[in-house]
Amino acid sequence: MAGETEGSGKEHMSDNSEAIRQICDSIAKRVDRAYVAECSRRAELPVKLWDLFAETGLLAMGLPEEYGGLGGSLSDLVLAMDLLCQEGLFLPVAVPNFMSREPLLRHGTEAQKRRFLPPTATGEEFFSFGITEAGSGTNTFKIRTTAIRQPDGTFLVNGEKTYQTAFVESAHCMLVARTSPYDDQNRKQGISLFIVDTKLPGISTTQMQIGSLIPEKNYQVYYDNVVLQPDALVGEEGRGINVLFDSLNPERLIVGAMSLGQADHILKRAAEYAKVRAPFDTPIGAYQSIQHPMARAKAQIEACRLMVKVAAEKHDRGENVGLEANMVKLLSSEAYKAAADIAMTTFGGAGVDLTQDILPFYIGAQNRIVAPVNNQIVLSFIAEKALGLPKSY
Repeated sequence: MAGETEGSGKEHMSDNSEAIRQICDSIAKRVDRAYVAECSRRAELPVKLWDLFAETGLLAMGLPEEYGGLGGSLSDLVLAMDLLCQEGLFLPVAVPNFMSREPLLRHGTEAQKRRFLPPTATGEEFFSFGITEAGSGTNTFKIRTTAIRQPDGTFLVNGEKTYQTAFVESAHCMLVARTSPYDDQNRKQGISLFIVDTKLPGISTTQMQIGSLIPEKNYQVYYDNVVLQPDALVGEEGRGINVLFDSLNPERLIVGAMSLGQADHILKRAAEYAKVRAPFDTPIGAYQSIQHPMARAKAQIEACRLMVKVAAEKHDRGENVGLEANMVKLLSSEAYKAAADIAMTTFGGAGVDLTQDILPFYIGAQNRIVAPVNNQIVLSFIAEKALGLPKSY
């Protein structure tokens, strides 16, 4: 996807693209990268940016009007995230908020939709997402957090989650738990999703010390006999694996779009620096050792944008995008890593100076290789599903 001008990344997926560009332009004119970078150094939510997401209607994108949204689709959301990240306006808490709406829209009761969806469009409340555990890691089937149904119909939750983005700041968490024990012969059974009020008795947290220089806080979250009412369950008890992937596939497309926007941002910064940095009189941007990695990274970015377009449009038609979402995750993280690597090389020693604002992207790009799912398991999944190779994990 080349866009209106070479490499602009602005021609995209839906008839709403012009309106989305205008929204993103208006946000970029009112909040700059310097503000987000400062919030990142303090690991704080950039409230001004979040408020603009709400004020401009960006949070309402992709949500039907009957639930307080503006309509539109996932294609609209990935375009917006890409464009904003091109300006360095990265807002991680938007991801669990958007991805938690998908299972509610597809599997929630009408009462759940009307209670929990409208506040996510106004910014009054947002969701965190509780899935990762230290012991199971990528193997979600072996999570140990349990939600056991009691005789009165309530669920009793015990266990712990890790790397919970903005759990304390969120109003609700979409929690993934086991409602029956793990069974090697039928590992997909027994997974359920719940809407959890993050202030319920029995929940405690510890803030993690994450050195990623991004505007968010991460938490260890502990559940000690936390009582959930029967209406906290999303979808059918014990059959939540499809509910879960209705969250994870959009997440990978949204994060992929963010990676591409961030890759473009850092690559542009590096190119501008290479035009003027001339320790031996000739700008280093004239050296092929700088030019070629930059050109290759740009080609990777634009190729992956086409993949995002295909995958998001397929999702919006209601088709399964598991394979495409994983391909996007792989390709976008590699494009971001390539852009960040050459940016750090171009800036040299200045790259580790926080005032240059290069290091956060370099760290962030490395993190995308392993999160929200590591590229090794993604490659194994693609090998199995696209090539028919034996399952390796």
